[in-house]
Amino acid sequence: MNKKNLLLPHNLFTLRLLLSLLGAYLDYRYQHKTHDIWLIMMLLFTVIAIAPDYLQYKHHAVNFKRLIHPLMHWIGGLCAVIIIYSYQRTGRLYHEEGDLVVLVVLALTVYLEGIQTGWRGIITGLFLGLTAVCVAYFDSYVWQLGLLAIVAIAVSYYSGLEEVS
Repeated sequence: MNKKNLLLPHNLFTLRLLLSLLGAYLDYRYQHKTHDIWLIMMLLFTVIAIAPDYLQYKHHAVNFKRLIHPLMHWIGGLCAVIIIYSYQRTGRLYHEEGDLVVLVVLALTVYLEGIQTGWRGIITGLFLGLTAVCVAYFDSYVWQLGLLAIVAIAVSYYSGLEEVS
């Protein structure tokens, strides 16, 4: 399998949903021990979002604007997360609250990227937003999010088959 196949929209969508589920599970299982999980997810999502454009720019080097726009978008999201964590470190924001705010920033960043790139980003952003609501208000939510992710991945797969045809 080559890089081009790994960076197909469906594969990146699946990876993002699985990372979201992993974050939700870790947040559920280790509530008071995983303060930086959504910061790590923000960094991973940034790399996933930038990788296709970077590889295309690296090979063709003609469309710098196509690389710089998503890069600036994700740098803005990372700056917001850094500010939230600085509030958290200085005691102005509790760890549980800060993690939820970072998750909402991640959801919004992915959703806004999806407006530019396609419906898979929008669905991922909504999924992350739903994850934030579940983390804040419900005691058991991981298996429900897992079922929703399976349905979304199946829809993405079958719509990808239609796009190829």
